[in-house]
Amino acid sequence: MTGSVALQSGGNAGPLGELTARIATDPTRIRERSLPVDGAYATMLPDAGLVRGRMMGCAGPAAFSLAFSLVAAAARAGSWVAVVGMPAAGLEAAAELGVPLERVVLVDVDGGPSVWAERVAAAADGFEVIVTCPPSGGERVARRVRQRLQSNGVVLVAVDPVVPGVACDLDLVTSDVTWHGVGEGWGHLAARRVRVRVGGRRAPRPIERELLLPGPDGRVRIVEPVEPVDRGEPGTVIELHRAG
Repeated sequence: MTGSVALQSGGNAGPLGELTARIATDPTRIRERSLPVDGAYATMLPDAGLVRGRMMGCAGPAAFSLAFSLVAAAARAGSWVAVVGMPAAGLEAAAELGVPLERVVLVDVDGGPSVWAERVAAAADGFEVIVTCPPSGGERVARRVRQRLQSNGVVLVAVDPVVPGVACDLDLVTSDVTWHGVGEGWGHLAARRVRVRVGGRRAPRPIERELLLPGPDGRVRIVEPVEPVDRGEPGTVIELHRAG
């Protein structure tokens, strides 16, 4: 399979069921307890990866980029990603963030919360990662969705999970977005600097870092703090040596 495939929800989940059955037997799937993430996230997440059966929330102005960059390493390592009920998902941007589109399948949801839960549950039978936007009213079916994720060991990344009752294990919130590379009427966008805070009931303590999301090469990078230059105390003599 190459590229991404859009599956209509309709009243029959047959095509999606057939696809998940094929993916479930894919020998390239990852079998470990957790799925890999890029190095920048490994230093921020409690388990240094995406733990199977858990829900991750991505919110804030850079939520979409955060969600796709979070699952990119797992997809490159062999995981299949289902994007459920997100027709506006920017797959071109996802590819620039390192997501191999040949491992991505789009699943349409043209109904209410019950249809959304049905599609997520069906995808969980074969996919290892699900990226989705929980719909309004999703709290009524959240328990059923979580049970399916846990029983099948699937990671769900919820984009902008503002629906009450849809509680995530970890919450990643973006803020303070700044673009770099554009001057006064000249230049081009080279990198986006974003503050990311990791919290939630599975986080021992909140962690906050500044990331390039994306950096100039399209991947996520930690913004390293600049160490202040010690110029000595007032009145201190600093010995200089001639080079060479």
